[in-house]
Amino acid sequence: MIGTPEQTRTRLDCSTCHRSFPLWGRRWRCECGEPLTWNGGAATGVAPGAGVWRHASLLPPVEEAARVTLGEGGTPLLGSHKLEHLSPTGSFKDRGACVVASCLVQMGVERAVVDSSGNAGAAMAAYLAAARIAAVVFAPADASPAKLKQIAAYGARLELVDGSRAEVTRRAQAWAERTGDYYASHLWSPFFSPGMRTIAAELAQAGALGGVIAPAGSGSVLIGLHAGFRLLREAGAIAALPPLFGVQSQACDPLAAAFDDREPSCSGETIAEGIRIAAPPRAAEVLRAVRESGGALLTVDDAEIAAAAAALARRGVLVEPTAAVGEAGRRKLGLDTDPVVILTGSGLKALT
Repeated sequence: MIGTPEQTRTRLDCSTCHRSFPLWGRRWRCECGEPLTWNGGAATGVAPGAGVWRHASLLPPVEEAARVTLGEGGTPLLGSHKLEHLSPTGSFKDRGACVVASCLVQMGVERAVVDSSGNAGAAMAAYLAAARIAAVVFAPADASPAKLKQIAAYGARLELVDGSRAEVTRRAQAWAERTGDYYASHLWSPFFSPGMRTIAAELAQAGALGGVIAPAGSGSVLIGLHAGFRLLREAGAIAALPPLFGVQSQACDPLAAAFDDREPSCSGETIAEGIRIAAPPRAAEVLRAVRESGGALLTVDDAEIAAAAAALARRGVLVEPTAAVGEAGRRKLGLDTDPVVILTGSGLKALT
């Protein structure tokens, strides 16, 4: 997968079998069945534009006419908390959804299918609506009612699935294979995690480089942060990679288990529904990001998550339980430095 900057900019790579494919070839995974990654980009500073496209050099080379934005990015840094829950659809997923939708416009896609437990589905439904691309969203029938209503409000066709999160994915992929609709899942898309590089750029601009803590389900934010900080270091904008810490629920901990070299658990219920992913497709990328940065993966239980959410709310910051996982992890880590905690989703989505 070694190549010139221009070559990596215009292709997708498989880190498992080392095949490469054209960037705009409408392929969402490798022939070997593993995820594809876009390894291009450079940190050349802030450019004119709206939303995450202010950092266009970090993102896939989408033509300006194809770029979609709802004003995402630029979220406040309140002390040591990055307020991603204030994004247009209420979660950090907007950064990735914006880039995916723009890439689909670039490719001429007319209808896309995604699978999600909630926030990613809402973000993709919103940005596909902005892109004038028809959306089909598969979601668990027992997902948050507020999130399901949000998805439907954007005009997406909502397909509810009784069964596991893995079954939701299987049904969405089967739909795509049967209909020819483009499969744009945030778990698999090579264009989703690049959107998270823009968080790294914003933290670097703020000088907030003492480390980053985030909830980890699929791990897209950790993958994107690692890539963004790496490009910033290559450009001489920062001296070293900040340590990255991913936090999982004890009820579903495949990434933390792999980091600790133990058997995973994903059989229990958890209030952190947004990160309950038993088999993250990009687990190897997540582990590499955390290890190369000098960080770690850890778990917290529901009591710790609930306590963290309540403490944040008493400070005027209302986040959903999944978003409080990072804060619970910060308390558990007890670091000497003051890392930034990514607050990933709005508490308004969890009110009943």
